[in-house]
Amino acid sequence: MSEFGNPRTDVRQALARAGWREDSRGRLAAANGTVWSEVDDLYDSGLDGPGGAWSWSVHFDSDVPAAVIVAACLAAAGQAVTR
Repeated sequence: MSEFGNPRTDVRQALARAGWREDSRGRLAAANGTVWSEVDDLYDSGLDGPGGAWSWSVHFDSDVPAAVIVAACLAAAGQAVTR
């Protein structure tokens, strides 16, 4: 669960089904090192590249639909987007 107590369950469940695993800080990580996590208690979240935020980073405001976030995460991890 998120350190902010706001688990954005819709995104978390979809990424978990795609094989992403939660680390000790509550972030979800893909096999290639791409990481998604909540960034505040307002449902904002972020996606960091395999090299961490210094490689590249994308911010998602709270009103971004889960399907968009999940598709971006899967694409960044090199995984196929399925329905």
